[in-house]
Amino acid sequence: MNPPRSSDSAPVSTSLSRPLLLTGDPLLLDDVVRLGAAAGVDISVRDTPAVSAWSSAPLVLVGSDVLDATVARALPRRDGVVVVRRRDRGSNGDASIDTWRGAVSLGAEHVVEVPDGDRWMVDRLAELADAPAMGGPVISCVAGVGGAGASTVAGLLARESRGLLVDIDPYGAAVPVDAGVRWPDLSATRGRIPVASLRSALPTVHGTHVLTGTPESRFTIPIDALVAVLDAGARGFACTLVDTPRCDSDATRAAWARSDLVIVVIGPDPHSVARVPALLEGIREVCTQVGVVARLGPRDPGIWCAAEADDWNSSLIGTLRHERALTRGDHLFHTPRSTARSSARALLAAAAPGVVRSGGGVR
Repeated sequence: MNPPRSSDSAPVSTSLSRPLLLTGDPLLLDDVVRLGAAAGVDISVRDTPAVSAWSSAPLVLVGSDVLDATVARALPRRDGVVVVRRRDRGSNGDASIDTWRGAVSLGAEHVVEVPDGDRWMVDRLAELADAPAMGGPVISCVAGVGGAGASTVAGLLARESRGLLVDIDPYGAAVPVDAGVRWPDLSATRGRIPVASLRSALPTVHGTHVLTGTPESRFTIPIDALVAVLDAGARGFACTLVDTPRCDSDATRAAWARSDLVIVVIGPDPHSVARVPALLEGIREVCTQVGVVARLGPRDPGIWCAAEADDWNSSLIGTLRHERALTRGDHLFHTPRSTARSSARALLAAAAPGVVRSGGGVR
């Protein structure tokens, strides 16, 4: 049974959170409603849009049957517009030039044909359920000096947020995962990655989705894929942590540029931080939000860390106390609840206050 259509006089508030489908084609309507059910999303349907519904819907699907009429209404330009058409029996599957012209006029992000594009549509609709509740900050972690523990900090923060850990250090120790997509598998990736597709493709370690390379060989970071992954992380994960090397590479700068915050991790030796100001200068060329996290020795009160951070015109976000389990090489994902985990929760609350609830859990 087809869902009831909304009239332009109906209150818009009942469907603000639903994608909007514009069509008068009952067959296309049935197809899209079926795909919405597969994605777990209810769809609001209209023959023609009110301006308020057009502007407020999180996604607008414009049927090719009403494309010309929609263009003629000169509605406000907006993001999140997709043109949808049914494949006619006997056609070669290519959208007509008129369809493409209409899509360009609307500023549509995509023209999709069903049933060939069913999987794409389900992924795109499923993102609507993820993004409002899950989207969060992107935070890069980089060592101010070799051995400072940036990978440890990134991994601990990723675990405490149950977010996404992105490893772009081709010379660092790869996060141990048994299966799933890794960087070499994304070498040909271009454009937008649906959040649902990324979630299903990546391996998880204790609730954290992980994208890393192969431990047995050096891996290359494809820049287009990196940008797409970080964009998907910002849309669909509570927090995205990027473990970046100190080298001034295209991948490192791309990650810093797309970060809400870059954390510089410094080690317990005050004499080892002479090069940190130069690193901070490079980071601030692409990201203005920079903080410092200090790894402290067992008896180090950490007073010098705050003074150094102040000299560098940066804030000391927090400290991570020495812990024997980490110095033995036990990987952070196998560390039980400990001083390191408690410190990571405090760091996460300071770096991304919206990610951790007042009760201590992830939002």
